[in-house]
Amino acid sequence: MDLDWLRDFIALAEHGNFSRAADARHVTQPAFSRRVRALEDWIGTPLFVRSAQGAILSAAGQAFQPLAVELVVSLDRARRETIAAGEQQTTSLS
Repeated sequence: MDLDWLRDFIALAEHGNFSRAADARHVTQPAFSRRVRALEDWIGTPLFVRSAQGAILSAAGQAFQPLAVELVVSLDRARRETIAAGEQQTTSLS
């Protein structure tokens, strides 16, 4: 599992189009598609219904979306709080 996979999933859910979502994530469309497929493989089910018009969330994707957002928010918060705790450390080496 890669945090970028979750961010890519969220971007595709928001944009509904692989090219636009890849642009928003600043990656090539083929790399973006591979990462979305890797997340689907890791989860074990398709998260999107793909068509010529774009991609919409599957039933599994709809169930996963709020969880993915929650995970990203929680991980970002954990990182910020850990960095802040490290910066507050006053122990000095002698």
